[in-house]
Amino acid sequence: MSQVSTLPERSSATRDVTTRDVSRKTFSLRPRGFAVFLRRRLGTLSIAAAVALVSLATMRAGSARVGTGPFDLRDMLLALLRVDHPATLAVVLAVTLVVCGFAEGAFGTRRLLVTFFGGGIVVGAIGLAVGAFEARVIPAIPLNDMPVSGAPPIAGLLTVAMAASCFASPLWRRRIRLGSVVFALTLFLYAASASDMYTLIALPVGAGVGLLLGGSSAAGVLRSSLREKRVLLASLTAIIAVGPVVATLWGSGAGLLSVYGWLSYDPLATVNDVVCAIGSDAAPCPAPVNDYAELQPWAGWIAVLPQLVLLIAAWGILRGRRGALHLAVVVNVLTFVAMVALVTVSEIDTLEQLADARAAFAVVDAWQTVLSMVVGALLPLAAAVILLRFRSAAQIPSACAVRRRFVTTVAAAAIIASALALVGILAFSGGFRPWPDLSTLIASLPLRLVPPSLLPAEALAFVPVTGAAQAAWYLPPLFFWIAVVVATVQFITGSRAEAGTPDRERAQTLLAAGSGDTLGHMALWEGNSYWFSPDVQAAVAYRVRGGFAVTLGGPFGQDHDAETVSRDFVDFCERQGWSPVFYSVDEADRTRLEPLGWPRLQVAEEAFLDPTTWTPAGKKRQDVRTATNRAEREGVTAEWTRWSALSFLDRSQIRDISEAWVADKTIPEMGFTLGSTEQIDDTSVRLLLARDAHGRIVAFTSWIPIHRDGAVAGYALDVMRRRDEAMNGVMEFLIGRAVEQLRADGMTVMSLSGSPLARHASPEDRTSLDRGLDVLSALLEPAYGFRSLANFKKKFQPEFSPLWMVYPDATQLPAIAIALIRCYIPGLTLRQAAQLGGALRRAREGSAA
Repeated sequence: MSQVSTLPERSSATRDVTTRDVSRKTFSLRPRGFAVFLRRRLGTLSIAAAVALVSLATMRAGSARVGTGPFDLRDMLLALLRVDHPATLAVVLAVTLVVCGFAEGAFGTRRLLVTFFGGGIVVGAIGLAVGAFEARVIPAIPLNDMPVSGAPPIAGLLTVAMAASCFASPLWRRRIRLGSVVFALTLFLYAASASDMYTLIALPVGAGVGLLLGGSSAAGVLRSSLREKRVLLASLTAIIAVGPVVATLWGSGAGLLSVYGWLSYDPLATVNDVVCAIGSDAAPCPAPVNDYAELQPWAGWIAVLPQLVLLIAAWGILRGRRGALHLAVVVNVLTFVAMVALVTVSEIDTLEQLADARAAFAVVDAWQTVLSMVVGALLPLAAAVILLRFRSAAQIPSACAVRRRFVTTVAAAAIIASALALVGILAFSGGFRPWPDLSTLIASLPLRLVPPSLLPAEALAFVPVTGAAQAAWYLPPLFFWIAVVVATVQFITGSRAEAGTPDRERAQTLLAAGSGDTLGHMALWEGNSYWFSPDVQAAVAYRVRGGFAVTLGGPFGQDHDAETVSRDFVDFCERQGWSPVFYSVDEADRTRLEPLGWPRLQVAEEAFLDPTTWTPAGKKRQDVRTATNRAEREGVTAEWTRWSALSFLDRSQIRDISEAWVADKTIPEMGFTLGSTEQIDDTSVRLLLARDAHGRIVAFTSWIPIHRDGAVAGYALDVMRRRDEAMNGVMEFLIGRAVEQLRADGMTVMSLSGSPLARHASPEDRTSLDRGLDVLSALLEPAYGFRSLANFKKKFQPEFSPLWMVYPDATQLPAIAIALIRCYIPGLTLRQAAQLGGALRRAREGSAA
């Protein structure tokens, strides 16, 4: 079945019409002259030049501040243009060109200059006022390093980005604002320098400036596709992973999350003398062979390894791996437990030592450290809760064998590391003080797996004081976490790490060698399970929801039409305790299912065209001819290609179009028989793009293959999405071009796919169930436009064929309906379903009004 954009259509200037098959990357953007670029980005270049000149002059003169007072206008202006280090200057200039260039294109040169300079000075003034408040009111608990001048260039750029978001599309407005908020909060919480406080202040100031300049005030959280949700969850996980590194390398020690800057802190450096002084009958502590200051980086490297696990998990979440999301939850929960243990076990004098160890300035208040550790403990807990709340975005389960191998590897690494620690400490027990007895040693073995940075000093019953003892101390946790990192990589990136990969490969071979209905290729999508006939070459794709095995179309393979296939699948389901439901089966499959004696219900209607005979001639196809003629006048081009042949820019445009379409919907993006951009990254799927005169993609369609007798006999329309500014009739134009392309390729079958809840039955033929589906169709219409989709397909005068649901018992229909909803919207809870129903009713009332 297909999804179509129902956004309003507008015209745009374009170029000559051609249809071409693209087997390599094409770049059709027209180059613009350098002089034109300079004229359109004068503000950007002026700001970049000013930052470069002031920064170079300041670095050469060695001056850090030139003003005469704390709120000196000249001082704040110079701070807005000054960078103190050459490497930082290069990064700031690159960011300036990107951010200011985008903003200048969004709202013009004058607004850019007003936002950067005016907004930057406002940010600087507010920051100085906040700094004065902190110094006078809460001097014992500073939240950041004390500001001494105005806002830095990065704060001005954030102000520009937030203001520009008010002039961006809804999708990019969300991306810019979320990205800016995450960036500013990360710096403020982990690093907490004076500059980082300014970046946080720049967020509301930039949004306010954007509104004052005439931007949009829309600020709601837009609905995201599954991919966009995974991007956000992966970003959150990556930030949690990178934050401690930021706090360690660039932190001032005053931030609420500066506790994570103690990655390189080694408790041995502060407790060695104390532990050695404990009453012991052993000989006095010998002089350490190695300086503990030299050993502290080892503690830092070991502490980085769990963060590397989180980074790898973030990449897995981006790919949709459910196991990666669960792994990130586990790591965050373990971090939370470790931080709680630090707060619970540590004493006040130890916290003061910890604060002194990390602070760039005098910080002696242990209660500030306690506050930092409490906030630091709540952060991973909050991240774990968020990941679990939106876990449905990661739908790809891990293979059982891969999960077992991961658990086995981690368990084996823990046993080996513990054994190394036990043997090493016993072998070099003379190098530890106090001398460890066997019971104390065994009781402390679990601590040997914990990164040294997370060990509270009070938990250390003995410490190493010789080189050999120190090796026995540091090597076990280093070995263990390296093994965990390697196991994580194998768990997420293995060639068969995803559950069902062998079955999917077998199903793909079976489909390619045989036949299937128009939904046959959808059987290969993620989330399906497979039953293979033991007697003939046939298979069925299905999903189990609430005790129902819901099939995705009918059987496929060389013997898909064998009489025993359906009966054998029913027997298989009964042995598993499931009730089979044959969903979206065509007329041929419905006829083969008649011996079961089960009731049936029409759930959709599929539209077919014959590419060998179809033409746009005739009065009823006037809309198709009009769209084609308009495309010829305005220059819209049709490009027949594949995802792998597209450039990065083209792929980004397709994703943007899709995300904007999803954001406009009342209900979440659906799956199962409804495709999305998740499935177009497939060498078997073809794309038909519409480009305007500047080479920009304004609409796209995707086409999945239809297999007949071991060959591709045609294609079925899957996804249709477009920009709201695309010309009227762009979809009619694309489908007309698709017919011509399939005819040229010798294809004999073309499907416009199914229109859910659509039927051509006369009123007297409608049962009470049919009328109930009509009500559901009307309810979904404002959100998804299923009726509009069916009416759109009528323009091509296709042949309609019903798609059926064949089910065992009419009394099970309410439960089957819930199972189908869970197939289309995985992870939907009862509360979400109630909210969804309310949103649909409001949308219907709004459309009726």
